[in-house]
Amino acid sequence: MESSVSTPHCSLIVYLEHPEMLPAYLRDLRGFFAKFPLNYEVVVVAEKGCAVPPTEGPVRVLQNSKKLGRAASLWRGLQSSQAPFSAITSVDMNTPLGDYFKLLQNLMTEENFELCWGDRYKKKDSPFLKGPHPRQQMEDGFNRILREKFPQGPNDPLSEILLFKKTAIEKLAAEPRKFTGWYLGPQLLGGLRRQQLRVLEIPVFESGQTLPGFSLWRQRWNLFIECAFKTS
Repeated sequence: MESSVSTPHCSLIVYLEHPEMLPAYLRDLRGFFAKFPLNYEVVVVAEKGCAVPPTEGPVRVLQNSKKLGRAASLWRGLQSSQAPFSAITSVDMNTPLGDYFKLLQNLMTEENFELCWGDRYKKKDSPFLKGPHPRQQMEDGFNRILREKFPQGPNDPLSEILLFKKTAIEKLAAEPRKFTGWYLGPQLLGGLRRQQLRVLEIPVFESGQTLPGFSLWRQRWNLFIECAFKTS
């Protein structure tokens, strides 16, 4: 593993449970950023027991000493970021890198906003969406509940496409919070409101593909607990 010599412009945070998916993810990143003069780092937060394969380029690996889950792992990666901007990405690249770059450009140029929140949409002819998917149905239901609780919050609270300025991470870190489950976004909503962080929302494509390891019933239960007892 190597580190960038200079401070990166952007940290790309990725949660890893299935190490065989990492090489293709890193290869796609190298190919994409070869076209742009943007210095970046990849922060891989690997779950306990996940054997990370050898990597090349500006990659840092954080190995969990115990199983944390996706949300807590991503938050750990965000806090370790060395860059002024950080983006949560998915190892399966279910959102095109061009869309991430569009969001990053907007966040870099908008001085009055501290986060960029992807408002997901899906193409009707997506091969992953032959019909209403149970996960999408679950997310639609909990998104409605979260929008009622946070009417000034993002339109898509369960979006996994989130970008942060360093200042936003520092302010959210002041909030006492233990992150659990898969979705980080809804667990940040109370902190966004209390810290009065301004969020830039931009439509972004998502394929609808679901990573291995996602348990629908477990995350439905986690979201129920979050909405009923935790989010405030």
